[in-house]
Amino acid sequence: MIFNKRYFFLILSIMTIFRIWYIWHGPFNLSPDEAHYWDWSRRLDLSYYSKGPMVAYVIAFFTKIGGNNEVSVRIGAVIIAAIVSLTLYTVTRDIFNSERAGFFAGLLPSITPLYAAGSVLMTTDAPFIMFWGLAIYFCRKALVTEKGGYWHLTGIAVGLGLLSKYTMALIFPCLLLYLLFYREDRFHLKKKEPYIAFIISLVIFSPVIIWNIQHDFVTLRHTMGQAHVERGPILSIASAVEFLGSQIGVLTPFVFLAVMYGTLKTGIAGFRQRQRDYLLLFFTSMPVFLFFLAKSLQADVEANWAAPAYFTAFACVGIYDGIYERFRGNLKKWAGLGLAVMLFTGLLATTITYFPGLLKLAGLKDIEAKAPINRVIAWKELGLKVGDIYNGMAKNSETFILSDTYQMTSELAFYIPDNPVAYNVNLGNRRMNQYDIWGGLNLLEGKNAVYVKGGDAELDSAVEDAFENCDREPLFEAYRNDLIVRRATIYRCYNFKGVKEKEIHTY
Repeated sequence: MIFNKRYFFLILSIMTIFRIWYIWHGPFNLSPDEAHYWDWSRRLDLSYYSKGPMVAYVIAFFTKIGGNNEVSVRIGAVIIAAIVSLTLYTVTRDIFNSERAGFFAGLLPSITPLYAAGSVLMTTDAPFIMFWGLAIYFCRKALVTEKGGYWHLTGIAVGLGLLSKYTMALIFPCLLLYLLFYREDRFHLKKKEPYIAFIISLVIFSPVIIWNIQHDFVTLRHTMGQAHVERGPILSIASAVEFLGSQIGVLTPFVFLAVMYGTLKTGIAGFRQRQRDYLLLFFTSMPVFLFFLAKSLQADVEANWAAPAYFTAFACVGIYDGIYERFRGNLKKWAGLGLAVMLFTGLLATTITYFPGLLKLAGLKDIEAKAPINRVIAWKELGLKVGDIYNGMAKNSETFILSDTYQMTSELAFYIPDNPVAYNVNLGNRRMNQYDIWGGLNLLEGKNAVYVKGGDAELDSAVEDAFENCDREPLFEAYRNDLIVRRATIYRCYNFKGVKEKEIHTY
């Protein structure tokens, strides 16, 4: 039997080595968000404008060891992905008492574009999903063993998850629903341990609260703005259909159908059999998915927001293990064929996620040109070009780097040699970001600047007025074969006079 612990660890090890090789030799630069979180890691704080500090702490740890390079920024995501798979394997194996169930559940994330991308990109989702999974693991242990120490570990995992991404708070209503519906465990609501766990999580999360008190609760206002609370109750079927389409896309159709049906099947079995573990899986998955589905009726929902729902949804595929064992003859063959098709399509989609150039070989050049991966190409080339201009100007007088978006500002800060501090000017056409919190731009009067905008862009009047004069460089263009993957407009600006900051939204 190949579906056992030994082969699981062998495949997981091979995938981890591949991911390390990929971030070491891959053709893709840091995504704008990764570069932005790296810039956070240079200025560690209790929290940041839009997210908690965990992603910055992880990046800071590894860059302190390995320096400011792509591997050091991303290696945390690779390690975390291995921990997620190991946790999922353990939870599924223990619940369904099956090595085979644990084998497939633990490796299933690796053949979905959503989790596969998250295994090599260091974003807030990586530590968040890890702590979400660990919280469920420790909570189950607390329920099964009735040992208070596991409740404490649950509180720690939830607190660290809240430091990673505020969506972690959804685990509170999920676990409460479980305790309310599974009456055999309802007595825990009368014990002190779950409440101690809750307090522990809040204590760990308290630095974010303190930071927000110091900064006029800017994160709360930003989060409510992203949730479009001000819109009130509206109904958008198109947005909901788009959300469902995005979920099918990031999981692949067969995997999405398999995990959704498996989750429903697990929930039904849990209610009928009064099975603790099945209900725990169901209530830490389906309510999260339904929450974001309902939210999509009111406003756009990003494809990755529902990611925590799939951790235990992947575990729910273990329900098929018992069903498969009851099949005989041709039915068993057809079930095996269905599994093979699901694994093949998932693996194919994930391979294309890593290597989108395969689309061109298949004659799908137009799709390749629109591939999301193109957003992480040619930032290094732009950084080197701007760096040459910056270093040339800096020989004669003090010079700083300036852009109008946090994405461009962050990428330049990372890819310009020696990583100079970069500034993000507020022109009133964007939302607030961490650079606005840091400020400092108007302390640079009298200095020169290299101003960079994405695309073929004219100089903004506010920037033009802020300098004595600005000279435009030839348009920067980067190609991959005959495909233009990046354009940027670069200006040499002299004698900064200060800029009048405009009012901007916090979302």
